[in-house]
Amino acid sequence: MKNIRRSLFAKIFTAIAATAVVVVMVMAVMVAAWMRDGFSQYLLRGELARFDEVASNLADAYQGGWTQFADRPEQWSDFVRKHAPQPGMGHSRPPRPGPGGPPPGTGTPPPFGAGGEDLRLDQRLVLLDRDGIQIAGNLHRTNVFERRPICTRNDCAEGDLLGYLGMNAPVAAENASDAFFLRGQYKSLLLAALIAISVSAVAAYIIARQLLGPIRRLEAGAKTMALGNYAARIRQDRTDELGQLIGHYNTLAATLEKTAKAEREWISNTSHELQTPLAVLRAQIEALQDGIRQPDPKTLTEMHAALMRLSRLVQDLKTLSYAREAELSASFAREDLSVIARLSAQTARSRLATQGIDLELDLAARILIDCDGGQIGQVIDNLLENAGRYTDGPGKVRIRLRDTEDFAILTVDDTPPAPPDADIGRLFDRFFRVEGSRSRASGGSGLGLSVCKAIVEAHRGKITAGHSELGGLQITLRLPKDTP
Repeated sequence: MKNIRRSLFAKIFTAIAATAVVVVMVMAVMVAAWMRDGFSQYLLRGELARFDEVASNLADAYQGGWTQFADRPEQWSDFVRKHAPQPGMGHSRPPRPGPGGPPPGTGTPPPFGAGGEDLRLDQRLVLLDRDGIQIAGNLHRTNVFERRPICTRNDCAEGDLLGYLGMNAPVAAENASDAFFLRGQYKSLLLAALIAISVSAVAAYIIARQLLGPIRRLEAGAKTMALGNYAARIRQDRTDELGQLIGHYNTLAATLEKTAKAEREWISNTSHELQTPLAVLRAQIEALQDGIRQPDPKTLTEMHAALMRLSRLVQDLKTLSYAREAELSASFAREDLSVIARLSAQTARSRLATQGIDLELDLAARILIDCDGGQIGQVIDNLLENAGRYTDGPGKVRIRLRDTEDFAILTVDDTPPAPPDADIGRLFDRFFRVEGSRSRASGGSGLGLSVCKAIVEAHRGKITAGHSELGGLQITLRLPKDTP
């Protein structure tokens, strides 16, 4: 895993650093190219600004056009030679020596036209009409080209535009001064690029470390969780996506810890609940084998009661197990909830009467819902059995059924005693029993309400507990009329 971390660090660092290097290099190349062209454009524009005399004489020679130059190219060359500024006389660009000539600034300035074709002004200067169409001069253009307007009386403010005087950049290499300036700019640009690349590399290293820190913590936490330790948590000191991922991990660890604890309690409580009826049956059978007791009706009744308790417990465990695995099957049909509640009440009425408990019904005439009639009947049976087990006689149990637009609401109320406020929220937990009056002595397994909750939730409904206005417990069922 250490190699994987190193590899991930290298990938992140390389990706960020390489991207920064490419961006910096591209920008450096583009800036260098723009700088070279821009500098040449600047020099050419300054050089062309010195040709005021040429522009003025062209304006004077304008006679509805410059046909004399268009018809006789040699006349354009003579005109330029005559009126162009001479080297050393305010020319913005010093002349460059020809092959074998003296270096700049030494000896006699070369005459006009010397030094190769690139320095001949008649080859560099171009005459254009007001529409930009060439009249005289070299037809070829260099990469850098500038032009200036030719106007009457050298005043273009009034719109008296006659044409343009254009100039091509020299094709030869820069002179010593130009090259010196550009070399200095290139060195500065290279230094800036190296500094930017270095800063980018440092930033890439820091970012890679920042990203790998929480990933390493998640890796260590995952290893700890894989070993079965769900109590460990990861320090959360970020608010970005990695911080959210750490939060989700901590939530998952807490859920798994709670689930593991509930699993242990489930197994412990299940084994304990199964042990009680099995111990009773074992004692009865051993007593019969030893001849201490006889297989008379009393003994058989006690054994049958223990067996039935064991059978109910196994059935409840099976129901809860299916509900937990989302495999609680139900055969939905259109049923009348009033009829189901009346049948359950008829079954429980006589048993409740022997305990001195009256059963009161307040049911709507007819409420049709989509449900499994057998399972909903089991829920109501469990609620009535729970009410009879934990209600002191004389007392009363009341069933009410109300109809709303989308739901059928059934409530079961009983008289005192009532569970404490602290235990109301735990009544639907598996194997939970309220201490005191609602205890194991009553014979319950602690699974009845858990089974009710599992069945109701399988019907997309909701079951809640609270205090009853009769002084005892109130259980409320909220069942949808139509199940999706």
